[in-house]
Amino acid sequence: MTPYVFEQRVATTASKSSTILLRLADSGTKSAKHDSRLLDRRIQVVVTRLENSSNQQIGIEDMARLVNLSPSRLAHLFKSETKLSIQQYVTQLRLTKAKQQLESNFLSIKEIAASVGFSSVSRFVACFKILVGATPSQYRKHFSMVSCQSAERAVARSANT
Repeated sequence: MTPYVFEQRVATTASKSSTILLRLADSGTKSAKHDSRLLDRRIQVVVTRLENSSNQQIGIEDMARLVNLSPSRLAHLFKSETKLSIQQYVTQLRLTKAKQQLESNFLSIKEIAASVGFSSVSRFVACFKILVGATPSQYRKHFSMVSCQSAERAVARSANT
């Protein structure tokens, strides 16, 4: 399985629609950019539901009922629209939230895993390492080092002016 890098950016339009950028981690040349406004309306509904409740377990049957599709048709349509399975999409949403929490607070890895919807810390760490390329602890340590270096540079610049 090829890992994906998942980024979500909020567009600056009045509608505040999300733009989802997916690219293969190993290849900068292949990319697929999906603007949620261009997704099938039913997939937009599912994506919104997933984003609002990514830390909860939601069955594909429930999502399919939400948009009046069979589970297999929803899975097929979702993959054709987003280039990801529903499970891959949910996992990447959860890991994006986990990255934000690792960058902004000092909850334990176990607390972060539970808050983003992983029932097992080992599964969380394994998924995080596959998709991000580092363990959550390594990511937090690297991010804090980069943040400290940026802060030191900013202080040095302000002292020189």
